[in-house]
Amino acid sequence: MTGRARPHGLAGLTAFAVLSAIGVSWYRGGLGDYPHDAAGAVDALAGGHVLRALTVHPQPLMGPIAILARTPFVAAGHLFGAGSLASYRLGAIPCLIAAGLLGVVLLRTFAPASRRGAASIVVVLLAVASPAATTAVELGHPEEVLCAALSVLAVVAAMRSRVAATVVLLGLALATKQWAVIAVPPAILAVAPRYRWRVAAGAAGLAALLTLPQVLADPGGFASVSQHAATATNDTFVQSWWYLVGHTLPGWLARSTHPLIVLAAFPLTVLAYRRGLRADDALPLLALLFLVRCVLDPVDNYYYHLPLLLALLAWDVKARRQLPFAALAATLCLIVTNSFLDGTAASAFYFAWTAALAVVLCAVLRKATSADDRSTVAQAPYALGQPA
Repeated sequence: MTGRARPHGLAGLTAFAVLSAIGVSWYRGGLGDYPHDAAGAVDALAGGHVLRALTVHPQPLMGPIAILARTPFVAAGHLFGAGSLASYRLGAIPCLIAAGLLGVVLLRTFAPASRRGAASIVVVLLAVASPAATTAVELGHPEEVLCAALSVLAVVAAMRSRVAATVVLLGLALATKQWAVIAVPPAILAVAPRYRWRVAAGAAGLAALLTLPQVLADPGGFASVSQHAATATNDTFVQSWWYLVGHTLPGWLARSTHPLIVLAAFPLTVLAYRRGLRADDALPLLALLFLVRCVLDPVDNYYYHLPLLLALLAWDVKARRQLPFAALAATLCLIVTNSFLDGTAASAFYFAWTAALAVVLCAVLRKATSADDRSTVAQAPYALGQPA
């Protein structure tokens, strides 16, 4: 592919990503939890009722960006008389587009033009239309797709020493879903040491600024929904390691799982830092942290694996593999777990392949940190959005 043809190829991929997002939203979108979660706030804001959107009861289990991103599309639908389902599907489109654009950015940043081709289509499709993504849209949670894309993009920006982009993307992710905090340690580790506190403070400040109106308008509702997000139920899902321990967990243990997931990110990151993890190896660390989230959450929904899959996809493209084998293998294992097995058999298989993936990621990180040319600052000569 020549230098002249390269922009046209990326433009075609971008158009494909947008069309794929529209197709997935329109043909797989289902209301699911939407009517009693985000619909009240989205509809109120789409109608211009800002205060009503901020004080809707109960508050949606998501941040303001998850609402704001959908509002213009839903408002446009209302102008043309769209019903509840059509409005929801319109609102899901920008969330899916974000995932598609992640695929394009990964190819633009990491994949040489000469090695793109058919594999590029697979990358974009895995970003937009994996079973985890379509399940999120079917169950009324397209914001999960948006947050996953923003989180991975933030780490990629950090790897490329794009400090301002890292701050903005990480702040937007934190203001979309609370679990985006898992992406903070790898992003901070990937930037140059002199910028780490700036990234942490900037991302936290942006997220706080975006969330502040919601807090001030209804502090009780915000506290309630935050507590709910930090607490897991006693019942366990088959795609969780806890299912093999017991189908119902003691209350104290269930309440401890979400804080444990967040806390687990920090010792793993500190260990990687002390061993001299290079910025270019931040993606396996991100994938490992998202994997820990999946296996330790008792209510491990199918779509909870989307951040893991996108992190693996980014790692695949960064490693310049012919195909995104890690993301494809994890997707296949998820399909087998959820579609072909039940009960203990499904949970045992899930434990087997997630444990194997954890071992592989740990081995990759160990190998990366034992190299002689350690560096905590990215040395790549290209930046986010620039071709390799």
